[in-house]
Amino acid sequence: MKRRLENIFDSVENYNCFACGPNHPFGLHLTFEYDDAVDEVSCLIRPDMLFAGFPGILHGGIQATILDEVAFWGTWGKHGRSGFTYDLTIRYRQKCPVETTIEAIGIVHDEEKRLVPVDVVLRNPDTGMIYTDGRVRYYLPRMDPRNSGGK
Repeated sequence: MKRRLENIFDSVENYNCFACGPNHPFGLHLTFEYDDAVDEVSCLIRPDMLFAGFPGILHGGIQATILDEVAFWGTWGKHGRSGFTYDLTIRYRQKCPVETTIEAIGIVHDEEKRLVPVDVVLRNPDTGMIYTDGRVRYYLPRMDPRNSGGK
């Protein structure tokens, strides 16, 4: 069963994340659901033309941002901990369109040596066509970085 992931940063002063901040004037405003049965995080997004690189095509940096954010929220959904991107590997397979609904998905794996691998995909939610995929590893510090600066 999917559960909506509440934004854990809403009460943080000066919070203005480009990817998930609900009040960022030019942001993506991503929201996420987590399915505990399959350790999957997901969101739907319909990117505006504002985020195009070439006409009609979602900029590759924006695609990377979305996939990185999917990994963060997936790590939070499974492990209940905040962390940092350790590394990010992306393969751009097909042109990812703007002004159409796309689905971002992450399959979250178990933590190993404070790293959480997340397999990530941007795809067409109707046809399953994969636009972009890859893997993100999130580093989980001993201390929650929201409280301590994390080390």
